[in-house]
Amino acid sequence: MAALNAPLRSLADFLRLDEDLIAVAAEASEEQKDSSPSPQELKRWVAVLPARERDALLVRLVLGDDVHLRTELLRRSHGESTDGPQHREPRTVAELRDAAAARRVERERLAAIERARKRAGRERDAALARDKRLEELALHEEQAWGQVDASIETKKPAGYDSAVGLLSDLRAVSERKGRPEAFAKRFAQLREQHLKKSSLLDRFDRAGLGRLDRDGREPS
Repeated sequence: MAALNAPLRSLADFLRLDEDLIAVAAEASEEQKDSSPSPQELKRWVAVLPARERDALLVRLVLGDDVHLRTELLRRSHGESTDGPQHREPRTVAELRDAAAARRVERERLAAIERARKRAGRERDAALARDKRLEELALHEEQAWGQVDASIETKKPAGYDSAVGLLSDLRAVSERKGRPEAFAKRFAQLREQHLKKSSLLDRFDRAGLGRLDRDGREPS
C-alpha cells in the first residue's frame, strides 16, 4: 500500500479510489523489505530459548493451527514485543474514512496556505513592478499623455483600455508628486473632448476616473 506499483496504481485510478483513503490505509502497512534473520541468528536465538517454551512452540508448529506463528517467531527473534502495535486490531471502514477525511482537511489547509503564499508573492511582485513603472512614467509624463490621445484615436476597445490604463497610472504619479489637481484639470479637458464616445466614458467611470473633483479626488 505504501508504494503502489504501476498496475495497482492503474487499478486505483480506474476504480477512482480516494487518494486520501489509500494514503491512510498505507500508514499501517510496512515497507516490503527482507528483514528475516540469518540462519545463524535463528540458531543462536533458538539455542537460548527455555526448554519448556521451545517445546510449546514445537507443539504449536506441529498442530499448524496458528497462522501467525512464523510472524510471531521472527519478531521475537528480533526482540520485538508481540503485544505492541504490530498486533493492533485492523481499523474499521468507518475509522479509515474518518482518518481519510481528517487527512483531506489537513491537506486542503496546507494547500490553501501555499496558495495564499503564492498569491502574496504575485501581489508583491506586481506592486514592485508597478512602482518601477510609475517611476519611469514620472520621467515621461508628456509622452504618456500623447500615448493616451493616440490610443483613444484608434476608436477601438483595445485602444480605449490602453488609454484608461495609462490614465490610471498618470493619476497615481500626480498623487505621488502631491499634484492631483493638475491631473484632474487635464483629465477634465480630455473628457470634454470625447463626450460623444459613450464606450470610452463608461470605461472612465468603471476605472473611477469619471468621478474626480477639481482637486483630483473622488467626491465623498
